[in-house]
Amino acid sequence: RTPHGALLLLFILACLRGAYSGGGRSRFTSIISFGDSYADTGNLVMWADPVLPGLPLKNLPYGETFFGHPTGRATDGRLVLDFIAEALGLPSVPPYLAKGSNFSAGVNFAVVGAPALNLTYLQGLNLTVNPPINSSLHDQLAWFQKLKPSLCKGQGTDCFESSLFVMGEFGGNDYISFLLSNRTVEQARPYVPQIVDSISRGVERLVQHGAKYIVVADIFPIGCLPGALTKLANPNKVEYDRHGCLKRVNRLARYHNSLLRQQIMMLRYKYPHTKIIVVEYYKPFLAFLDMPEHFGELVLL
Repeated sequence: RTPHGALLLLFILACLRGAYSGGGRSRFTSIISFGDSYADTGNLVMWADPVLPGLPLKNLPYGETFFGHPTGRATDGRLVLDFIAEALGLPSVPPYLAKGSNFSAGVNFAVVGAPALNLTYLQGLNLTVNPPINSSLHDQLAWFQKLKPSLCKGQGTDCFESSLFVMGEFGGNDYISFLLSNRTVEQARPYVPQIVDSISRGVERLVQHGAKYIVVADIFPIGCLPGALTKLANPNKVEYDRHGCLKRVNRLARYHNSLLRQQIMMLRYKYPHTKIIVVEYYKPFLAFLDMPEHFGELVLL
């Protein structure tokens, strides 16, 4: 059975034609990642205490099935990002906050719980943001800009010619903040264009910094996540699809993904010399629910 991360990688490389040079060697020499819990390789657990004391990620069962110990990943094993790095012959992407790390083969700015919109803006809407830290896409891009001189030292304008940028997913945590703050799907929906625009502007900033290959992830069917299912539990069975997921919440996710593809398409026309693709988390997630026997045990955290 091919790991789902490897399947995603094959799709990425098929879309990024020319990603492999002669002899079957990957043209990518580094991975630069932005995102949330689906990509964080350790930034949240390295966040300075006492802001975030007693994080469960620091304890088993996190990390137990592959690394044998907690690594700061929000999983008991590896992330899609780990499979991509492995398939490209690159080491696991180290977290930005890991002091003394070698970032020559990549760096990961992703943070568990990171939203697309800024913390102060979301809190200004009286939304509960968890964790309440400055880890948004904007903050991660600021980290990247701060680190860029050391990443590009002596390389000139072609610094990122062989770097694969992985953006996201972003947006899921924004919507979860709305829903867990007693807002309805209808109240969250008007903010979708703003959230997608934040992601699009983030991608454009990477292009302006010299990125040549960018992968942008869509969001999961958030109506299938335990937090949404618990908070928005409904006795009316009509509210649920055949997977047991909340239909109206998943419609919100599909609306986000549709707008995201439109925005990325416009960026591709605007920057024809940069390869930008959208990859799906939404449909593969549902495939896990449809055919669990093909993927082994699936646990939603």
